[in-house]
Amino acid sequence: MTLESIECGESGSSLLSHHTCLDEDSEGKFPELRWTAPPTGEVKEYALICEDLDLPIPYLVIHHGFFFNIPPSTTTACHTDIVHQEANVNAHVTNSGWVYIPNLKGTSYIGAAPPLGHGPHRYVFTIIALDSPLNLSSHDKVTKEQMKDAMIGKVMGWGQWTGVFERPWTEYA
Repeated sequence: MTLESIECGESGSSLLSHHTCLDEDSEGKFPELRWTAPPTGEVKEYALICEDLDLPIPYLVIHHGFFFNIPPSTTTACHTDIVHQEANVNAHVTNSGWVYIPNLKGTSYIGAAPPLGHGPHRYVFTIIALDSPLNLSSHDKVTKEQMKDAMIGKVMGWGQWTGVFERPWTEYA
């Protein structure tokens, strides 16, 4: 499988400012992504993950977005897809009907915002094709670990794209 950013270019490219804390709302938008289906088998559901691998705390990875229940006919993602559906107050559901696991801010997605002067951070986006649904509820407090456990034996393939962003001290001095 391949995963690419329509806006940013090949994996390892810089995220655009509107994908980061430099955006006008200081939150950052989800980059436009496009993926291919695995070469064999019938996809029943996709999961999509975004994680920052370069935190200043060793062995800690922060998830910026964790989505599942993505229909098998879907091959793109953009910011409007991942925004919380306001009508579903008690459920973690996006405008596109995807289910999300709230991040540290309790939202569906956090844009790139590494600590000042910490150097480049890699934001890894992973699309995962599943051969059967995860059957996790949008009303339950599903954890990242429960989602990963539910994927065991169901993964058909995956693709990754990495966006890079840093905030040097010199830009804020």
